[in-house]
Amino acid sequence: MKSLKKPLAYALLIPILLCGCKGADKSAAKFTFTVLKAGQADAIIMQTQNHSILLDLGEKDDGDEISEYLEKNSITDIDYVFITHFDKDHIGGFPEVADSVGIKNILVPDYEGNNNAYADFADTVKSKNLTVTRLTEDETVVLDDVRFEISVPKKQVYAESDNDYSLVISVTHGENTFLFAGDAEKDRLDEVLSENSASFDFLKVPHHGKFNENTEKFINAVKPRYAVITDSAKNPASDKTVSLLKAQNAEIYSTKDGDVSVISDGKKIIINQ
Repeated sequence: MKSLKKPLAYALLIPILLCGCKGADKSAAKFTFTVLKAGQADAIIMQTQNHSILLDLGEKDDGDEISEYLEKNSITDIDYVFITHFDKDHIGGFPEVADSVGIKNILVPDYEGNNNAYADFADTVKSKNLTVTRLTEDETVVLDDVRFEISVPKKQVYAESDNDYSLVISVTHGENTFLFAGDAEKDRLDEVLSENSASFDFLKVPHHGKFNENTEKFINAVKPRYAVITDSAKNPASDKTVSLLKAQNAEIYSTKDGDVSVISDGKKIIINQ
C-alpha cells in the first residue's frame, strides 16, 4: 500500500538501518506501539528494533503514567518525540516525561501554543536545553525498517485553531501501513485527502472520534482494517463516526476500555487490549 503521495522533504531522512547488529534479520524486526488509556487524550509509545518514539504525551496527569511505562519497559532514552499540536491533552505530560528519560529530538508544528501546557513545555525545553524542530515542510524520518512520513499543516490560520495545525503521520512497516491523524478537523482533513488517496491498515481516528463535515469522506478514503479511538466514558466518540468505521468493517478499539497494544511484523498486525 502507498503512503502519502506528495513528495516529501528529506532533511530529516535518517537511515539508521542497523541490520548488521548482532546478526539481526531486518525482515524479522518488529514495530510495536501502545496507545495508552489516558481519557480524552493522546499518548502513544512506539518502538522499532533499536529506537523509541513518543507520539503526543496526554494531559499533565498522564506524565507519571507514561514515565512508569517507560521505566517498566527499560526505556531510558527517547529518540524522537512527535507532538502533533499544542492542545493540553497532547502535550501536558511532557515535563514529567522529560524529567524521567533522555530526549534526543522533538518535532512540532510551526505555530505558537497559547495555553498553560504549552508554557510548561516551553519552560521545560529551555531549562533542559532540548532541541526542538518546528516543521515548515513535510518531512520523512526512517528508524530501522520503519518509515515515518510527516505531513505539516499547509495554512497559517485555521478556523479550528490548534486542532487543524496537527501533524499527520503516515507510518510504513513492511507491507503494513498506519495513519495517525492527531486532532485534524475539517480543513486539515481536506489537506490530507488532497495529498493522499491511499487506504491504510490502521487508523488512529482523528480528534477522539468526533464527527465533522469531512469525517465520512476521510474514513471512506482511508478504509482502515483497524481503528483506535482515544476517547473516554465521559467523552465518548460520536456514534456517527463509529457507524462509519463499522461500515468499513474496521475492528474498532477504544482507549476508554484500556491500553491498546499493536504489534507489526511487517506482514501481520496483532492488536491486544
